[in-house]
Amino acid sequence: MSRLSDREKKKKQLVNKLIDLREMLDELQEAITEFQEAEEKIQEKIIEYEKLSALGRLTANVAHEIRNPITVIGGLAERLKKRISPEAKEKEYLDALSSEAKRLEEILKEILFFSDKAFFKREMKDINKIIEDSLIIYEDTCNKAGIGISKNLGNVPQIYIDERQVRAAISNLISNAVDAMPEGGTLTVTAGVEYISGKNYVVVKVTDTGIGIAEENLKTIYEPFFSTKSTKKETGLGLPITRKIVEGHGGLMKIDSVVGKGSTFGLFFPYRGR
Repeated sequence: MSRLSDREKKKKQLVNKLIDLREMLDELQEAITEFQEAEEKIQEKIIEYEKLSALGRLTANVAHEIRNPITVIGGLAERLKKRISPEAKEKEYLDALSSEAKRLEEILKEILFFSDKAFFKREMKDINKIIEDSLIIYEDTCNKAGIGISKNLGNVPQIYIDERQVRAAISNLISNAVDAMPEGGTLTVTAGVEYISGKNYVVVKVTDTGIGIAEENLKTIYEPFFSTKSTKKETGLGLPITRKIVEGHGGLMKIDSVVGKGSTFGLFFPYRGR
């Protein structure tokens, strides 16, 4: 009886060891899978970085080459406008020429900012004030488009940022949100604090109730010159520049969108909690 009992104990111990071994193998397999997924994401990032770097060098060279001719064309158009009668038909043509030259100069500025290494002049700033100032600029546009503005600005700490660049990033998102609601809707801007993966973030979220973004477009939304907008006046650099600004501050950007319901764009700026 004792021998049988010993055998049963050894058998039970062996079974327990096999169970432990199986759990260890499962954990190891899970770790391997996570590592492979992480490696794939890193590889995708490297490919994206190399592609954007090559594109950045190309666009910068092109931008520098055509910047001076465009400036000359715009300047000549302005000079000719002063020499002809305001009632002349040519005046209308020159106005259009001058306007398009200025638009091209703005596009070139965006291209050069995107392709060059960004320089940030950082100071402690209240991001709620930046949001308030940005929304004021779009009040008339929203009223005319039948878009209501809702804001929920929490008690967030001041953060070390470049005010001009962050203002541009927030304005880009607000402008995109307005364009996404051609039939009207609600623009919601919130500011708060989130704790993610051991880091504190001040988070600005811009939400629209517009057309949303198709899933296949979410993968290419950050590519330069890609745009889901129908107007040809857009360069497709708004979101890439916005992400560059946020990442330049050590932060990150997230998108959540549903076709027919709207989109939420989140800007995450890191800060040190007390």
